[in-house]
Amino acid sequence: MKKHRLLLLLLIIVGSVFFTIGTGYAQITSHRDETIQSTEPPSDSDAREAEDIEELKDKKEDDSSVKKEEQDTEEAADEDEEEDDEYLEEEEMETIADPLKPFNRLMFDFNDKLYFYLLKPVAQAYETVLPEPLRVSIRNFISNITTPVRLLNCILQGKVEKAGIEYSRFMVNTIAGGLGFFDIAKKYSSLEKQDEDFGQTLGFYGMKEGFYIVWPFFGPSTVRDTLGSVGDFFSDPFVYVNPTTDIGITKINSDIHSGITTTNRVNETSLTLGTYEEFKESSFDPYVSMRSAYFEFRRKKIKE
Repeated sequence: MKKHRLLLLLLIIVGSVFFTIGTGYAQITSHRDETIQSTEPPSDSDAREAEDIEELKDKKEDDSSVKKEEQDTEEAADEDEEEDDEYLEEEEMETIADPLKPFNRLMFDFNDKLYFYLLKPVAQAYETVLPEPLRVSIRNFISNITTPVRLLNCILQGKVEKAGIEYSRFMVNTIAGGLGFFDIAKKYSSLEKQDEDFGQTLGFYGMKEGFYIVWPFFGPSTVRDTLGSVGDFFSDPFVYVNPTTDIGITKINSDIHSGITTTNRVNETSLTLGTYEEFKESSFDPYVSMRSAYFEFRRKKIKE
């Protein structure tokens, strides 16, 4: 009887141990299944949906960044344009003096009518008589015989290299170009024409341009360029050929110079017919546009 009790007690103890182990194993197994289940990759549809969402977010961020950059660029461009416009307006107000504006406008209208009623008809008739190749040769010839003016001003400005180019051009075109009727030198890039005059020389040495003035027949100018044209006149060798007029310091003959200037004006107009008309059509105020274009052109020449 005693042995039976001991055996029963032993069975109870063994059963309790196995029950505890089984319970623990079940809990561990359950926890492991949950862990495995949580680490299992999502299905393909879920993955694609997640990728689509991410791409949509990235696209929205990119779009917003691009829009912001475009907006910043446009704002910067607008600011720069406004600053440029303000600068140009201020520069023109400060640097383009036009105290003779009523007189200048009157002379501008006079020259305008002179062009349409005299110079243009003469140039058209001239164009009809002389073919373009001949008119181009006349342009080359006049450019060649006025080389001394450009050469002298290159020397006065200390531009030795440019002076050498002008001298070389003159020799090449005079000898090989039939006294300059053919611009042989233009075939060489190192022998480009150096467009220098006495007005540029005065500007080179710091003389201010002064106020704007429009001369009848001659067109737009400034105080400095008007003085410069006088210097160009006296630096032209043809002024001293067969002098007939005594001006005190020397004798001059303006006939040849005037003839060359007139021929050049008519010849050049015949080669550029329509240019002035296009300029007027594209300008809101031709007088102001002409004034601005003249100042811009002359300032650029002096800086070169």
